[in-house]
Amino acid sequence: MDNKGKNRKKKIKVILGICIAVFLLLGGGLLAYIHKVDTDTLGRKITIYGLDVSGQNVEKAGQTIRKAFQDKKVVFREDGSQVYQTTVGELGYSLDEGTLQSALTALKQQRDQTRTFLASWKNYEIEYQVNKDETAEQSALTEDHFGEKERTEAQNAEIRYSKKKKKFVIVKQVAGTQIDEERLRNYVDKTLEAEFQDKLLTGEVKIDLNQQAYKQPSVKASKELKKELKSLNGQLKKYRKATITYTFGNTTETLDSQTVNSWISIQGTKIVIDQEQAGAFISQLANKYNTIYVPRTFHTSMGTDVTVEDNEYGYRIDQSGELSQLLSDLKSGKDVVREPVYSSKGMQRNGTDDLAGSYIEVSLDAQHLWLYKDGGLVTETDIVSGAPTEERHTYTGAWPIAYKASPFTLTSDVYGYDTKVKYWMPFVYGQGLHDAPWQSAFGGNRYKTGNGSHGCINLPEEEAAIIYENIDGGYPIIIY
Repeated sequence: MDNKGKNRKKKIKVILGICIAVFLLLGGGLLAYIHKVDTDTLGRKITIYGLDVSGQNVEKAGQTIRKAFQDKKVVFREDGSQVYQTTVGELGYSLDEGTLQSALTALKQQRDQTRTFLASWKNYEIEYQVNKDETAEQSALTEDHFGEKERTEAQNAEIRYSKKKKKFVIVKQVAGTQIDEERLRNYVDKTLEAEFQDKLLTGEVKIDLNQQAYKQPSVKASKELKKELKSLNGQLKKYRKATITYTFGNTTETLDSQTVNSWISIQGTKIVIDQEQAGAFISQLANKYNTIYVPRTFHTSMGTDVTVEDNEYGYRIDQSGELSQLLSDLKSGKDVVREPVYSSKGMQRNGTDDLAGSYIEVSLDAQHLWLYKDGGLVTETDIVSGAPTEERHTYTGAWPIAYKASPFTLTSDVYGYDTKVKYWMPFVYGQGLHDAPWQSAFGGNRYKTGNGSHGCINLPEEEAAIIYENIDGGYPIIIY
């Protein structure tokens, strides 16, 4: 072999030696690197919840994981457009450092026991704890972060009166678009909780603003509202069909449903009866049918008409009491037939006639008395009335007989008498009808000539008995 061949062969051996030395050096270095990585870090080809932490020790991996968690984007969209972007960290969320450190340490110990030279990618899910700063979340989720969109208020379901349908109806609730910050926070919490279970550290969270974040109507078309609706329409129906027939003896006045309907007004959900109109109706009844405390025109037995000013007999409608009863009757929805509520009542009536053929009539000028009952003359008699002086005259007017008593003792400290009579029927101011055995005659001008009474109507005993037997307390007497 020549020298050139020997030199080439020698060079090849040197190069081969160098290559083997380099390979052994690299291999040793690689083994040393692998050993160091596997010993000092979590290992090679490792992800936690999809995040690559290969070659990172427990402390570094913890920092990487916490940062990735807090930097995770949260994008809010509304009507298909992005309106706000923030991060999990800005929303106040963080991973508990102690829990994470313990979980990573346990993971390293696990991998130390199962270490192999040839590693393949492996993803781990470890224990973690999420902490939340409520104040930070509230600051990050105020309404002013979500653009300048003109938002509509939610409208509650409510009962309204429909003029077209002539009844109450329910107007259903309408959802608005105003953000309810408390509902928004709950919605975000719920969304993030679900997101963390699937993608704790990777990707971004997309949250669509919808009814879960908007203010909701506080009143909905519930069973309770429908029950109230039914009650209102039921009451309205009662008012509309109610009638009241007032009886004045054989005469009647009817408040019909058409008139009642004209009094009804709807104020929100209140059915209101116009008390001014109802009061005016009652006032008209009173003006027509009240018979007491007004001048009384009376057709006498002698065929003339007289007007009696002092009229304290008859009927008077209690307008306040009648209004209360009227409103109660209308609310019942029934057809009511009744007398008005009276503050004063006579014995009987037929329309505006409160005597109805039963009364005692006394003419002072004629010194005569008539007793009528049910339209028929029972008896008539001459009398002796009070002396025509200021102290002893008989009062003119119309009154009810207060009561009757038999026998009775008439007394007077002023005039000094104490007299027994068989029949006593007082009418006003201590004056009354009674028998008078001391009178030798009745009628004529005896009351003017010293035989007049102290105001009472003196009667023959037999006539006093007839009157006493035919009347009771409340019987009307008219003196003119």
